[in-house]
Amino acid sequence: MNLDVNWLQFRGGKLELFLALVLGLVGLAALLYSLVKIRAGRVAEYFIFVVVLVASGIGVVYARNLIVIFALWELAALALWRLVAYHRGEEELAAANWAWLVNFGSAALMLVGLGQILVERGTLSLDVLRGQTLPFLPATLVLVGILAKSATLPLYIWLPRAYKAAPVPVCAILSGVAENIGIVLFFKLFVLTMRVPDAFMVMVAGLAVVSSLVAGGIALTAGTFRSTLAYSTVSQLGFIFLGLSMTGYYGITAGLLYVAAHAVAKAGLFFTAGLVEDSAGHGEMDRLGGVARSNPVLAVAAGMLMLSIAGVPPFIGFFAKLGVVIATVRYSLLLGVGAMVSALFTLLYMVRLYTSVFAGTAKTPEMKPLNGFIVGIVLVLALVSLAAGIVYYLPVKLIESGMTQALGAL
Repeated sequence: MNLDVNWLQFRGGKLELFLALVLGLVGLAALLYSLVKIRAGRVAEYFIFVVVLVASGIGVVYARNLIVIFALWELAALALWRLVAYHRGEEELAAANWAWLVNFGSAALMLVGLGQILVERGTLSLDVLRGQTLPFLPATLVLVGILAKSATLPLYIWLPRAYKAAPVPVCAILSGVAENIGIVLFFKLFVLTMRVPDAFMVMVAGLAVVSSLVAGGIALTAGTFRSTLAYSTVSQLGFIFLGLSMTGYYGITAGLLYVAAHAVAKAGLFFTAGLVEDSAGHGEMDRLGGVARSNPVLAVAAGMLMLSIAGVPPFIGFFAKLGVVIATVRYSLLLGVGAMVSALFTLLYMVRLYTSVFAGTAKTPEMKPLNGFIVGIVLVLALVSLAAGIVYYLPVKLIESGMTQALGAL
């Protein structure tokens, strides 16, 4: 057994920089939102665990040893547990405990898979494991932990309750940072480092399509702003997994591009949900409306973010979603049809969400004024989504050159 001397090693190139910038941007936006809104309760604990969660995600991006990644993985789960339960009500505690149990149980199976890798390969260093073959069973055990962390069917069951209970900035960090930790590990281990059986990637692609379709269908009938965004997150994470499981140029590039597109846009939409809830006193879609009249800036910014997630040009989400669809159709017509139907679901529930919240007249009397600073944060994120789409070739070039660094050739 090879006991790695440099096991506590963090290193990366352009790919890691790209992912770290995405996670860091979402974390920074959530911290700014929190400075305005989190003023009562366990404030010091809250900010400590926000920093821990974001730092754990960036640490996973740069870590070069699977045992270090697992330690950061569990640290993120601990932070998630405390943050979801921030308000300490009965519902919040139940949601936090449920999230902890699902993530802890799946991480235990993941640890068994990592143990098998260590026994069979004698190391958990990604540098040493590079190019080796990972059998189906340990790969599947590790995948269980990844699916739970990244809220993919069937292990997304903790996420809707967590989004309902957690403070709004925590929801943004969950969608933009915590759930991307699983995607980062999937990419680093199964795409960049080790070879896995073809049947494994087919299984992942099938789960991803089904997860995206099921969650997208639920989002079409969700009753609140937050629940729509929660199931949308599950659906979009499935879309990202679908792209990465294709492993070719279009799949990898579009999958990573979609990590950025979704993280930025979904964080902005959760901030929008928080603003609407603060103003109306609730998030029930059938009792909302008219926000565009009272705050056209927020309406425009939220509409831009929804268009990006729905994959409408010239936003960054369009290029990401198009690339995933192309990669999927090239691999399998059946999977390609599933991806296109999922994309249609996204467009439909985003149109439903926008018209319910922003169109028409207000159904809730005496809505309170919106916080201008937070509206500004949402607008900045919307402009980032637009600008990244206009100069989409820049993040694509960063990803391409990062892949060249990592693999020698894309």
